[in-house]
Amino acid sequence: MNRNTPARRRTGRGAAVAAGLVLALGLGAAAQASAAEPRAVSGKFAASASSAVLSGSGESLSGRQMLKVLKSTLPKGGKISDQQSQEGYAAVVWDDGRGKSMIGVNAQYDMGGINMSCEGEYIECQALTLADGTLVKRAKRASEKGGSTVVWLVDVLHPDGSRVIIQEVNSSIEGGPVTRPEPPLTLDRLQTIALDSRWVG
Repeated sequence: MNRNTPARRRTGRGAAVAAGLVLALGLGAAAQASAAEPRAVSGKFAASASSAVLSGSGESLSGRQMLKVLKSTLPKGGKISDQQSQEGYAAVVWDDGRGKSMIGVNAQYDMGGINMSCEGEYIECQALTLADGTLVKRAKRASEKGGSTVVWLVDVLHPDGSRVIIQEVNSSIEGGPVTRPEPPLTLDRLQTIALDSRWVG
């Protein structure tokens, strides 16, 4: 019942969302080998990844589709002040009235060789295997960019190799000023979002 960490994609249109969405996931060697590091663009964020989840039609989920699904999974009543999307990736800066949080999701395909264990430096981590063989990692960690920012994430790897990673930080930009004591969504809520069937068509 043990498994491990992430990856990403390239910049989309519009204003880039906060820096470090996927960097904070704590990449293992296998993921690093198949994905480029995110890079700053005008002080904000551009993500880069090597593979996106395939939809039922055999095509990668578009940025617009990714953003639509992400927004639909967030609690009602929150406000979005920034957003970014591209094929296989979407992120928003979301505020439930208690402080802004960057929330992002990455969808990938053919990731069956990824280690899903809890190896690494985590505040807490739990690795699970669901009844259908899906591997789930639920984790909290300090930001790799320093400061007081914390990262909460759920990483899901399905038996067919499709993978969904969702994470949130207690800031509008990772490594930036903390906007709230903790990220807004519970790990249970993140897991529900990550397991949403729409990510994989």
